Amino acid sequence: MGRVKAWIWALLVAIVLLFVWIWFFAGPRPTVAKRSLKTPPPIVYSDHTEAFEKAGITSYEGAASCVDCHEDEAKDVFHSYHHQMQNVVADVVDHAPAPAGGKLVYNDFCGAIFWDGRVNVNYIGKALLKAPPPGKEDLKGTFIASGCSMCHGVGMGGIPQPAEDPDEEALANIDCLACHADPAILPTGGKGVKEGVKVPVQDESGQWRYVYNPQLDFDELAAKIVAKPVKDQCLLCHAFSGGGPGFKRPNLEPALMGEVPEEVDVHLARGVECTDCHVFERHEVALRGPDSWARSDLVEPPACADCHEERHTKPVIGWILERFHMEKVACQTCHITHYAKKAPSDTHRDWSKAEFSDKLKRWEPEMKLAQDLKPTYRWWNEESRIAYLYPERAKVEDGKIAYLMPAAEEAKRAGLLKFETDGKIYPFKHHEAVVPFDPDRGIPVPVKVGLVFATGNTKKAAQVGAKLAGLNFSGDYVTLERLMAINHGVEPADKAKQCFDCHGPVLRDMPWHELGYGKYPEVVFSLFLLLGFVVAVALLYWLIRK
Repeated sequence: MGRVKAWIWALLVAIVLLFVWIWFFAGPRPTVAKRSLKTPPPIVYSDHTEAFEKAGITSYEGAASCVDCHEDEAKDVFHSYHHQMQNVVADVVDHAPAPAGGKLVYNDFCGAIFWDGRVNVNYIGKALLKAPPPGKEDLKGTFIASGCSMCHGVGMGGIPQPAEDPDEEALANIDCLACHADPAILPTGGKGVKEGVKVPVQDESGQWRYVYNPQLDFDELAAKIVAKPVKDQCLLCHAFSGGGPGFKRPNLEPALMGEVPEEVDVHLARGVECTDCHVFERHEVALRGPDSWARSDLVEPPACADCHEERHTKPVIGWILERFHMEKVACQTCHITHYAKKAPSDTHRDWSKAEFSDKLKRWEPEMKLAQDLKPTYRWWNEESRIAYLYPERAKVEDGKIAYLMPAAEEAKRAGLLKFETDGKIYPFKHHEAVVPFDPDRGIPVPVKVGLVFATGNTKKAAQVGAKLAGLNFSGDYVTLERLMAINHGVEPADKAKQCFDCHGPVLRDMPWHELGYGKYPEVVFSLFLLLGFVVAVALLYWLIRK
């Protein structure tokens, strides 16, 4: 009887110890979601009132109002990725270094901005609602969009000219206030255009340009030029890229503007600014991602270790993470558990169909929206990627084009407890788009997006886009598939993934079979747990018997 009691006590104590271990080292710990009370750093203004008075400047006309004092800066912007929307990319698998970027590529959100980098397909114009649905006839004539130039090109609407030594006209096309206006008094990006801050106009030659609304308070504007752009100014474009919150940049959503809850993004909640990580040198900035094109020889892309030199200091579990995880698991994988936290993001859009958006007061491609999503996990080696470079002939498999996908070897067995790969596990947003296609040339057809917005006629929009590009559209469609890196939306440390979120008897968040492991991590981790449990019970039994 005494031996039975000893075994029962040993079993109970082992269960208690197991739960204690899960709670303090491996299990998800409860946390109270809270808003940071930290005051954001004050905006640093550069008062230009006196300088404008001396120069006789009484209205803002783009960089033409700035070049007399800031010619070098204007030239730096002119050559930057933000303005040119292209640079040489050397990390595309099976490709020699080649120009790539928003000015040249096709994408799964709006087709193409230009054809061949020169022909304006969707860059600038003035779209008015022409064919409202029944019952909404009063909306006819509503201004709905002016094209991708609302954000792309940070300019005054002219197509950026590729020149080593830009002339006065090319420099005047730059819009300095796109980044250096106080977003509280002068919103830019798409919001600024929709609110009438920048107005698209057509000159006598038929060229479209933006002009700033002359009714703006110029004195206030001159006094509050922002010396260093703040996050809300960046987010006026980046939080809505792709046409909506978090569409093209996962976890960049309007919830990051203003005061930010810590569970949405712990960095911004504690006062970190975009430019603290994304460092600019001569107006150049670099990114590292399988779905971003900006490259620079002047600056390095940001990395978590730039600030977080000391990590995982807790006993036991910290050693395990540093020893077994840091080499093959990216920081984002554990510290960003969800995306589209506060606003629904699109996961699929179909440019062969249109539906009317009461919110936007225009026609949109048919979309699937979802919120609070778990990422897709894949290997990525940060050095190369699989990409479809437009306008090459696309490789179509099962009706799909792998448009932008991370590249790395799958995990390969290298020993009893070891796997090898040339990458790390990263989180991604998976997105698909049905787009028109020219099967003879093997090239996706640009969509005249403004025509869809105005009329809902997707077929006509594809036909017009094909004509502009010299392609043929006869009703064929193909699906573009892309994985977009998730780098923002880091949560507090106590909300990060814990061991049993990915490992354990029941497969949870990590798709090991898709990463090349099969059931191996799940089974091995379970066996170790079982072995540890048996050893603990046996040890406790021996101690109790003693």
